[in-house]
Amino acid sequence: MAVQTSYNATQAAAAEGAQATMVPATIISRNVEPSAGIGFGKAVAQGTTDKGIVGFATATNKFVGITLLDRSVAGTQAAPDVFPQRSSARVMTKGDVWVTAAVAVAAGDPVYLTATGTFTNVSTNNTAIDGARFDTSTTGTGQLAVVRLG
Repeated sequence: MAVQTSYNATQAAAAEGAQATMVPATIISRNVEPSAGIGFGKAVAQGTTDKGIVGFATATNKFVGITLLDRSVAGTQAAPDVFPQRSSARVMTKGDVWVTAAVAVAAGDPVYLTATGTFTNVSTNNTAIDGARFDTSTTGTGQLAVVRLG
């Protein structure tokens, strides 16, 4: 068994799916339906069953919330940061959460989801998350930003 021999001196400032602040939040549990599971900090939609969720994939999906990081999740070696199929995922419906922005965003921008479920501030051909805004800014693609829901 390998043993870790080096450690970072400081923790990362943020991680995808981490709760960003301690503002009042609403967090619910939902059952993961896809066989590939659902990662942390991902937009999720209503699944085929009551209390089921799938990754947000099209404008016809009904947005439920954003999955939260959960250190107790036993993912796989290939996908350690994923809620596996049939597990109970933590989903934020109100509050602040770190997500990966698909483009540069500015604090105060509205939040939209692309057809693949990525977060953007571009309205063209994308689905708005009602009552959501970016709470922090990024300077380019693939950077972490805080989304405030509700």
